[in-house]
Amino acid sequence: MSRYRYIGVCMSKIEEMFYTDLYRGIAARALEYGCKLLIYNSFSDLYNDDKFSEGEKNIFTRIRYDMLDGLIILGETIKNDEVLNDIVSNAKKNNIYVVSIDKHIEGCYNVEYNYRSSFEAIVRHVVEKHNCKTINVVAGFKGNNFSDERVACCKRIMEEHGLELIPERILYGNFWSEPTARAFDEFMKSKYTMPDAFICCNDAMAITVCSKLTEYGFSVPRDVIVTGFDGIYEEQFNIPRLTTACQNTGLAGEKAVDAIIAHLNGRETGNLTVIDHRLVWSHSCGCKPIDYREATGKITDLFHMTDSDNSYDSNMADFSTATTAAVTYGIKEVSETVLKFNNTYGYYYYALSLKEDFMNISDDYEDFIWDSPDNGSKRLILCESVFGKNYEPYYDTGLRHIEEAAESINIFFFWSVHFREETVGYGVMGLSTGNDGHAANDDTRHLLRYTRYLNSVLEIVNSQSVLKKVIAKLQSLYIRDHTGLYNRRGFYKEIGEIIGNELKNNTDSYLAIISADMDGLKYINDTYGHAEGDVAIKTFADALLSVSGEKSICSRFGGDEFIIACVCDTDPAEKGKIIIKDVSARLEDFNNSSGKPFKVIGSFGVYGEKIAHGMDIDSIIKRADDLMYKEKSRHKGSRKRVPRT
Repeated sequence: MSRYRYIGVCMSKIEEMFYTDLYRGIAARALEYGCKLLIYNSFSDLYNDDKFSEGEKNIFTRIRYDMLDGLIILGETIKNDEVLNDIVSNAKKNNIYVVSIDKHIEGCYNVEYNYRSSFEAIVRHVVEKHNCKTINVVAGFKGNNFSDERVACCKRIMEEHGLELIPERILYGNFWSEPTARAFDEFMKSKYTMPDAFICCNDAMAITVCSKLTEYGFSVPRDVIVTGFDGIYEEQFNIPRLTTACQNTGLAGEKAVDAIIAHLNGRETGNLTVIDHRLVWSHSCGCKPIDYREATGKITDLFHMTDSDNSYDSNMADFSTATTAAVTYGIKEVSETVLKFNNTYGYYYYALSLKEDFMNISDDYEDFIWDSPDNGSKRLILCESVFGKNYEPYYDTGLRHIEEAAESINIFFFWSVHFREETVGYGVMGLSTGNDGHAANDDTRHLLRYTRYLNSVLEIVNSQSVLKKVIAKLQSLYIRDHTGLYNRRGFYKEIGEIIGNELKNNTDSYLAIISADMDGLKYINDTYGHAEGDVAIKTFADALLSVSGEKSICSRFGGDEFIIACVCDTDPAEKGKIIIKDVSARLEDFNNSSGKPFKVIGSFGVYGEKIAHGMDIDSIIKRADDLMYKEKSRHKGSRKRVPRT
């Protein structure tokens, strides 16, 4: 990907439509200069110290500083100073030119909005254009710089015109709806008359004031003027439309890219660009008459958005169901299902890079992911797709086909794949704003929905993989003991299936049962301890397993008693003798090389019959046991003492 110039963008909450123009402004200008964008987005502003935010912030550890020619930070969207400082610090260590939009960061080029002059223009418009004398100011938090500055602006301009803003006419709405509604109700209980205008420090509070005025029987703007500030997306659906000031986010994005390109070309740029807001004189101050046909159009837009959201949620529910079912079949099927639904939404490039052991769970299932360091070693690329061409899962240190995608895709969007605070990887999407010859697929409004569904689906995949491992372990414990041999329950289950298959195939075959008893186990336990006794038992079991074939079962019936059952097409007694000889040889090898102060030896008996319907397994075992005990009786004292000679 080094053939191109790459500009990184660090931000949060790209799904909020307020940031659409800003993101598109950056993308359009970058395309003009032939640059690619790598957008690293958190779906949390990281203000709250919760598990979701902990997982989200890890995307900023994925920034490819070695690839970047410049970095744009939407500083006001990332409300975690530690994360923000780390991004800036790492960029500087890599000699990357950093531009911050809407948050002043020392040592960076800053693109800032001229809030002061824009708010002042609104206040002057209310006082001078509409001749308002009595004004209520709806402020944000007490002590907040933005809020205090705007209250001071109102006071100053009113004083210029011989007017006074008394403290009782300052309502603190904390920049949000509910506090604004409470403050409005408290004002209505006071002795003060309705003002000529409510000047609100942001649109959210202005919308609430309009609603409360209607509730109390007042008309906007006929009875009272209301103004807002910021130009939020929700304002478009408010009647009356607000007189407000909108951030020129598109221009801010363009200026940020211009600063990076100027720096790369060696031009002196200074360190600051200030952008004026776009002033909108609309219904709520009376400068524009209310046209309810406009409202009808907006309601239609809102309906289509809601319908789209419902369809999206329905598709995502199908996605969840399909992927959960696919995990039963394996990793390839999971990959195919994820890509199938991804192709529905037309992402030109798509990849999921996960920890290497995401599907390969270790025996210690509780630690199967979280103890694996993310240190740049091989990763599981669960999915990768370029323009609808899907690749099967693979393991590698990086994405194999992203350079191919970069030939024609200009925007790569990165997000964190995590289960609450536990990060397991990251995802990449190839987007287009429609300016590069591709159909636009950058409706960022749904990205939060998509990633949350995806993270949830992958967690289910994870959980089911763990559950399968646990169930397999429990099933094994149910029919096996700690030596790895079948217990009695497992023996009868397996031998029944083997005999059933032989009868089904209608073959002439024999069942040989070898009864084996380890000599001297009590002596070993009493003399050298039970730990050494366990060594002896495991050694005996391993010797039995090492000589067993495809149609054979090794079982420990308890203590020092073992059974080998095998199917053969020859004399079962001869087959048993061969097995006993091989087992004895294995044990002799151990005794000669282990250095243990004891020998591991056994007594054996073998008996067999032709496989037939209704054959009595227990009777065959009893006959083999009898033969084994005859041999054991010849090993005088073998159950009491088997010392090394």
